[in-house]
Parts: sequence; structure tokens; C-alpha cells
Amino acid sequence: MNGSLDEQLEQYLAQRQRSLIRLLGLLKKDMDFKITEKLQQKGYDNFKLGDLVLIVNIQPEGIINNELAKRARITKQAMSKVVKNLEAGGYILTRKHENDNRSAVIFLTDNGKRLLISAAESFREIQEEYTDIIGQEDADSLKLILGKLVSTLRPEHF
Repeated sequence: MNGSLDEQLEQYLAQRQRSLIRLLGLLKKDMDFKITEKLQQKGYDNFKLGDLVLIVNIQPEGIINNELAKRARITKQAMSKVVKNLEAGGYILTRKHENDNRSAVIFLTDNGKRLLISAAESFREIQEEYTDIIGQEDADSLKLILGKLVSTLRPEHF
């Protein structure tokens, strides 16, 4: 047995419970579960939560497919599959770009707009639930801290 390696593993295991990555991951799983549950209760049972990353990045005036893939941080190939699913579900529609025949412009349908509004309501409800647990002051501090991280790491999101 390698004592040094075993000691390193023990140190890792001891600190793992309080790891920022682990805690954020567990919180993300909880949020995903709650959002999915709330959207299903609102009648969106044919919707995949992973597809929400595309819908939240579609502006009212539409967005070209390449820009949407970039904003959603997925490949164009993966985005094409999600676009087909969302279009089949009636959440989005696509039109040929008027100046570039290789591009499509993606728009939210009325059903997609309702989904986005329902998702926003669900986000607010979940945030209120978390705020009730930790208190307004800690919730404000958490938002400030996470905002600093995101604005530094992903300034295009701010």
C-alpha cells in the first residue's frame, strides 16, 4: 500500500463534503429536479430541461442558428437536433435567413413564449424557496458572490 497516496485520498474524502464544486453540483441537481417538476405540473411534460438552454437564448426578434449554438455553448450539430425537437414540440419555428441561405433564423412560438414565462415563474418560486431557507441577507450575498464569479469568468453573460 502506498501510504502517501492513501493519505492524499483520505484528505480528499474528508474535504469533499464541503467542496464548492460538489455543493454547486448538488444545488444544480436540486434546481433541475424542481424546475422539471414545476414545468410538468404546468403541462410541459414533453419538454426536456436540457433544451431550456436554447429557449432562454432566443430573443423576440429571433436569432440565427450559429449564434444560438454559440450562446448556448453547444455544438452546431447538437443544436440542430435540439432545434428539430423543439420545432416538433411546437416551441420554436425556423425561417430561412433573408440575407444568408445557409442560415436559419429561430423564433419562439406562442407556446415557446408561454414555456419561457412558466420557466421564469418556476425559477422565481425556487429562488424564493431557497431564500426562505437561508434568509434574504445570505441570498443577496450569495447572488453577489456568484455574480462576481460569473462576471469574471463569463463576462459576456453580464
